[in-house]
Parts: sequence; structure tokens; C-alpha cells
Amino acid sequence: MKARVNLNPLFSLKGMLLASLLLGAILSVVTEQIYFIGLGPMVLLMTAGLRNIHFIYFLLLASIPFSAELQLTETLGTDFPDEPIMWFLSLLVFFHFLIYRDKIGGIIINKWIFSLLLLHLGWILLSSLLSQNPLLSFKFLAAKSWYILAFCIGTWYCLDSRKNFNRLVTVLLAPMCLVVAVIIFRHFQTGFSFDSVNTVVQPFFRNHVNYGAFLVCLLPLAVAGFMLSHKLRWLFALIIVMFLGALFLSYSRGAWMALLAGVLTVWAMRKKVLHWLAGGSIFLFAAAILFLSSGNRYLNYRPDFERTIYHQQFRDHLRATYRLTDLSTAERFHRWIGGIRMTEGHLLHGYGPNGFYYAYKPYTVSAFQTYVSVNEERSTVHNYFLLLLIEQGIPGLVIFLLLLGVLFYFAHQWYHKASDRKERIYAATVAAMLGMIVSLNLLSDLVESDKIGGLFFICVGILLTRHNSDQSALPGS
Repeated sequence: MKARVNLNPLFSLKGMLLASLLLGAILSVVTEQIYFIGLGPMVLLMTAGLRNIHFIYFLLLASIPFSAELQLTETLGTDFPDEPIMWFLSLLVFFHFLIYRDKIGGIIINKWIFSLLLLHLGWILLSSLLSQNPLLSFKFLAAKSWYILAFCIGTWYCLDSRKNFNRLVTVLLAPMCLVVAVIIFRHFQTGFSFDSVNTVVQPFFRNHVNYGAFLVCLLPLAVAGFMLSHKLRWLFALIIVMFLGALFLSYSRGAWMALLAGVLTVWAMRKKVLHWLAGGSIFLFAAAILFLSSGNRYLNYRPDFERTIYHQQFRDHLRATYRLTDLSTAERFHRWIGGIRMTEGHLLHGYGPNGFYYAYKPYTVSAFQTYVSVNEERSTVHNYFLLLLIEQGIPGLVIFLLLLGVLFYFAHQWYHKASDRKERIYAATVAAMLGMIVSLNLLSDLVESDKIGGLFFICVGILLTRHNSDQSALPGS
């Protein structure tokens, strides 16, 4: 299916562009607001999107590695340029649904995943209505809506052939290669020092943790390209080597763990023991919480305020890591303890989306305070699942866990019932990325970020259409 609209010849691109440029110039003069000049390019882009939504979708994907945080006001920020493109693509998806109602009805959709997505959004709406800060919560709901529309529904709608799936791999990897090359060159100028890594990754990434996370989640795409391509296998091999080197130099321990998680996910899926891996992981996590909370045993791991510092040498950072005395681990304990204590009496609907930062400090334990406990960057609890429990209560956490379980189930079904090697590689790639994202969010909260959140909902969008085990190929392939 080609998502194109046959526009009336009277409304040609040249005519619409000329008319909108003229109207924009008039409005700029009358209102003395220069931004009306952008009306012409916006109309041109909208027309191009209506004629071929694939162009806007792949433009969004290509913009993700280049995007940077842009603070518009003290309280309002965005990721530029990918978030404005998300808004635009969400609007286009809406218009395409109005125009192509008959054709959309024929596209395969996984009703389990789609229903859970709607339930996820519905619970966010309800918890926003009951939020302690409704304005912030509804801003969160709006952002979540266009993430799902642009990345998830956009992927479901636009990835209508194997050719477009392969194009997705190229469009994500090629810009990231440029970004990685720039970062490695800048890092080389500092002697690849650990204390400079947070600086050299900017403005593309907030810090080395976000950089390593996005990098590791793109590795399965490079591996898929290597396995599927014959003529360009050498190029994908170079990309894999480049990304692995950059991953090591990111000095992100969480990203290294995520790489292992991705490998384990694919292995467990191939051996049909993915459910045991998931169950074992949940059991170990719950056991660790019970162990630390029993008899206030967690107090034995409180940091020494004077010695728990940011290390300038990576070897010192690693040494402090396995001793649980590094700054980031100590601060995570500080946030986690405060977060768990927050949940008492708020287990039904939580504090509301976006509500953690404004409520957590009275619940923290002073014995775990560190030099960064001031939290000037307004980061959250550093565990996405705990964050869901705090902000959306038990139902919000359970809905998201059900969504994850269903995603892994259908990825597993896709892999084992696929009729050819390419389909199995596609399924393994999606499963590996999901496994990595879950691992990363045990120590961070990245599902709401444009890069990791975008990749997560792209995986959801792929599985929305790839759920029928009797179907051996992507639609239109």
C-alpha cells in the first residue's frame, strides 16, 4: 500500500507554496511577527506528507541521532528537531486515518498490543486527573500521545514492506555513524579521558549514559544488516566494530550490561526459555529488595559523604562500582529508598505522571545523601519500573509489565513460526532491542526520552503488524 493522496490539480505544490508564502509575508507585516514567514515551508511539508507520509516518517528517524535538548523557557523544553517532527507526523497520521479509512481497515494489527497501549494511555489520563500536579501530568500525557502516534502508529503504518524495514536500518544507522565519528574525534582530543566523556557527547546526548544506551540499542540493527546483506556486509562489519569501540569508550556500565541482556534475550528466545529468563529476573529483583529492606539492612550500604565522589579515572570508578561506593550507585540508593517510601499510601494511582521530582525529597534518608543529591538537573528515580509505581500506582506498573510480556511473547512467536531466515533475523533484532531497553531502564528511566523511547515504540509498532504467525512475510514484500 502506498500512502498517497491525489490532490486536485488546482492545488499544485507551486501554487500552494506561492499562496502560502504570500499569506505568510502579509501576516508577518500586519502582526510584526517574523515566524509567519515559515508558513510557506510548513504548507509545502504538509502537502509532501499527505502525498507520501513515508518521507516524513523516515525524516523523523534520521533526525533522532542529531537531536538535542532545547530549553525554550525555564519550565518548557523540547528535543530539536525530532520532537517538532513528531508533532507533525502525529498530525499527518491523523489526517491519513481520515482519508484512508477503507485502506487502514485492511492492515493487520495486533489487538492485544493495541488494547494494552490504549489501556496504558487511559490509565495515564486517569492518574493525571487525580494527580497532585495536573498541569505537569497532562503535559506528560500529551508527550506520550505523540510518541505513540509518531513512533508506534507511524511505524505500523509506514513499515509496509521488507524494503522499508531495511530502509529503517539504514536511516537510523547512517546518521548515528556521523554522530559517533564526531564524538570519537572530540574524545580523542582529550586522550579518551573518563572525566571528559560527558562533555564530548553533547549536544547530541545529555550525558555518557544516554549516549551508551542509544549506541547499544542500535547494535542489533547493525548485526541484522551484516547478516542480511551480502554486498555491504563489509560496511556493516565496520559499523559493528565502530559501535563496539564507541560503546567501550562511552564508559557506561549500564550499556555494557544491556549488551549482555540483548545477547541473553536472543539466546533465551532461540532455546524457548525466554519466560524462565523473565521470571528469574523478576524473582532476583524482588529478592534483592526484600533482602535490603529486611531489618533496614540497606543502611549497611550508606555512603561516606566525604569519600563518595565523582572519580576522574575510570579504573577508580570501576573499583568503586564493585564496592558499591561510587557516586552514581550511592545516589541511586538515595533515590530508590526515597521512592519506595513514597509509595506508602499512594499505591492506587500514585502522585501523577511527572510528579516524582516535586514530591520525593521529604522521603529520602539523609544517611544516603551525596554531593549530587541537590538534583539540579531534575532527574527522576533512576528506575523506570519504580517510577511507574510512584507516579501511576500499581495499575500503571502492571499495565506496562503486561505490555512488555505481550511484546516478548509475540516476538517469540514471530521468531519460531517464521518461514524464512530474514523473518527470524527481524524478530531476533526486535527482541534484542527490547531486552536491552528493559535492562537499561532498571538503572535509568529512558522510555520517555526521544532516543530510547523512540526505539521502544518503533519496536512496538513493528510488532503491531508482525503478530500473525501464519504470515511468512511482511505485507507488500
